Amino acid sequence: MATARCHLIQSDSESRIQLMKRIRTVLVCALLLAPAALLAATDPAGLWEGILNTPNGDLTFRFNLHRDGDKWAAEMDLVEQGVSELPLSNIKVDGAAISFPIPGPGEPHYEGKLSDDGKAITGNLLQGGGSIPLNLKWKSAARAVSKSAANVGEVQVLEGVWEGTLDANGTQLRLRFNFTKNGDGSITGTLDSVDQGVNGLPINTISRTGDAVKMDVKAIGGTYEGTLDKDASTIKGTWSQGGGSLPLTMQRKKAEKKS
Repeated sequence: MATARCHLIQSDSESRIQLMKRIRTVLVCALLLAPAALLAATDPAGLWEGILNTPNGDLTFRFNLHRDGDKWAAEMDLVEQGVSELPLSNIKVDGAAISFPIPGPGEPHYEGKLSDDGKAITGNLLQGGGSIPLNLKWKSAARAVSKSAANVGEVQVLEGVWEGTLDANGTQLRLRFNFTKNGDGSITGTLDSVDQGVNGLPINTISRTGDAVKMDVKAIGGTYEGTLDKDASTIKGTWSQGGGSLPLTMQRKKAEKKS
C-alpha cells in the first residue's frame, strides 16, 4: 500500500509540473502577442478615406497619416475640389484618440477614435460651433511624400518673400510666396493664402527661363506664371486654378532691418 501511495503522489506531482509548464507557455505567448495587438489598435498610420455629407453635396476626404521622425504628420486630399497633399499640422494621437486642425475659416478640426482592429476611425468634423459626422476607413499604407520642390533654371534670385493680391469678383485675397535657399543652393517654396488662414502650402515645382517664371502648387491645383522685372523686385503674371485665371502681381517684400 505504501508503494502504491507513493506512486500516486509522484503522478500527481508530475501532472502539476506539466500543467504549470503549459500555463507558463500560454502566459509567455500572451505577453509576446499583447504588444503587437496593442500596436495594431493604437497606430493610425495609413491612408484613410471618408465621405462628408453636406447640403451642397458629398465631399471625399483622404488623410495620409504617418510618422515624421518622432512626430505625427498628415496630408489631406479633397477629391472633388482638386486638393491634393495639403499638409496638416499639430497632429495629436493619444491612445485611440486622434485630432488635428484643418485649414479654413471657422477653425475647422477633426476629432476621431481608432477602432480596436485599427481599420476604422469614428469621428466628426467640427467647425464654427457645429459638428458633422466624418467616419474614415483604412485604405492602404501611408503614401510617400515629396518634401522638396523641383527646381528648373536659375531660380535662386527668387529667394525671399513675395506678396500680391487677387481680385476675385471684388473679394481681395492676399497671397504670399516664401522662398528659402537650401544648403545645396536649391530653392524650396511655400504659399500662404493670408485671408483664408491657409499657410505653408508646398510649391512643387519652381522654374525660370530667362525672365519667365512658373510655380505649381499641387495641393490646390494652382499655377502661377509671370515675368520677372529687370531688378528682380516684381513679377507680373497670372494665377490659374480650377479652370479659371486672374491677374496677379507679386512684389518682393523688403527684409526687415534688425535693430
